[in-house]
Amino acid sequence: MPRFFIENPTTNTIVITGDNASHISKSLRMKVGDDVVICDGKANDYICKIVKIDYKNVVIKVLKCIKSESEPTIKTHLYQAMPKSDKFEHIIKKSVELGITEITPVLSNRCISRPNSNNIKRKVERYQKISEQAAKQSGRGIIPKVNPMLSFEDALNEMSKSALAILFYECGGKSLRNVIETQKEISFMVGSEGGFEPYEVEKAKYYNIIIGSLGKRILRCETVAPCVLSIIMYCTKNL
Repeated sequence: MPRFFIENPTTNTIVITGDNASHISKSLRMKVGDDVVICDGKANDYICKIVKIDYKNVVIKVLKCIKSESEPTIKTHLYQAMPKSDKFEHIIKKSVELGITEITPVLSNRCISRPNSNNIKRKVERYQKISEQAAKQSGRGIIPKVNPMLSFEDALNEMSKSALAILFYECGGKSLRNVIETQKEISFMVGSEGGFEPYEVEKAKYYNIIIGSLGKRILRCETVAPCVLSIIMYCTKNL
């Protein structure tokens, strides 16, 4: 069933307006009697039926509320060093599909893309919309949050507060499958096209962050996050 995110749907009848109403009536060509799912963004799904529809408003009746079954049992936070071009958008889409909880862009030393504060604010707004679209498409129970960009050291400081924090380094580290245990939360950092400077890796160790490896092959920066998430979801029985 088509899925739409609406904050705090507290009544038995919900009125959908704006772009969502237009999408239902024009793009999806839905009609009275069709079923839709409304999600409150807190992993609750409301099974609903359309009772009235026009181009500006869609009125739906709530039939029942159930807990979303699509949300993983583990929370994951990706810290992604900014890549070039539209690669970050691709990373968001695939990470959301695979169950990411939160994404934070990071400015590391080897980042070629270095947006200023004004540009990154506009980009983050766009990134959040991409996250929402991917969440709808993949049946998520939440919309993963895309945070404002952090400096490398601020990101390390934030990561160090997680139950398990890993920085993936192309020059070697611990195997991911050997460090995933019973944590309910994992934070991990992925480099941009040029990877990380050796001194950045040493700084991560200072913050007690594990240096991780994905094997002998060198993966593209846009491949790493989906690969890591697939392994995490498999090892935690969420895939």
